[in-house]
Parts: sequence; C-alpha cells; structure tokens
Amino acid sequence: MEELIGFVSGNDKRDKILGLLGSQGPLDEKLISKRTRMVPRMALKILDELMEKGLVEEKESLFSLTEKGIEVENKMKGLK
Repeated sequence: MEELIGFVSGNDKRDKILGLLGSQGPLDEKLISKRTRMVPRMALKILDELMEKGLVEEKESLFSLTEKGIEVENKMKGLK
C-alpha cells in the first residue's frame, strides 16, 4: 500500500486524477482532461498508468476508482 501511495503522491498529475475520481465519481476522458487542465493525451497516459497499478478501471468509456484506488485515495486524504 505504501508503494502505491508513493507512486501517486510522487506525481502531481496522478494525485489530481485520483482525487478527482474520488470526489466526482466515474468520468469520461474528456471531462477528466478538462477538470484537471491537462491535454487529453497526458490525461490518458496518466489514466493508463493508474490502470496498470489497479487503481482505476474503465467501463463503457467511464473511468472510476477500483476498491484499491479508493483505499489509496482515502489514505492520501489523511496525509494532506
């Protein structure tokens, strides 16, 4: 778990996307890009990284946190 928290907190963009999905729920790529003020290609790259670690999943073009993602996001909230 500590490794995943370090993975997310070590990159501001990962932290932004994880926090956004934690507070807003499932979103599509376009809204994630807009709300985090990232170009779509960068947002998709970060989403891919988070999916590889099992923190985010995609269903019907909507990205949302997995159980593991929710746990990491909650622990990170406690650190701020």
